[in-house]
Amino acid sequence: MRPYELMVLLKPEIEDHKATVEVLGEVVRGLGGEIAKVDIWGKRRLAYPIDKIVDGFYTLYTLDMDPTQVQELDRLLKLRDDVIRHIVVRLDEK
Repeated sequence: MRPYELMVLLKPEIEDHKATVEVLGEVVRGLGGEIAKVDIWGKRRLAYPIDKIVDGFYTLYTLDMDPTQVQELDRLLKLRDDVIRHIVVRLDEK
C-alpha cells in the first residue's frame, strides 16, 4: 500500500454532490484502497472552460492503495459521466 492523493472535478449540475463523493469513496474501497481523509473544496470557477462548463465541484481524497490498482481506478473514473477531470498523485512516503 502506498499513499496517494486523488483530486476529482465533478460537474456542477449534480444535485447531491455528497452522495457522489461517497460513491467515489466506495469505488476506491472496492479496489482495496483505504481513504484516510476526504476534503470537499466545493464549487469553484474553472481556470478555463472544459466542454463549455465554467464551474466545477472539487473533492480531494487522501488514500492508501495498492499500486497495481491505480490504473483500474483511473479507468473507472474515466467511465463516469459526472466526473469532468481527475488526477491521482503518489505522495512521498514518510
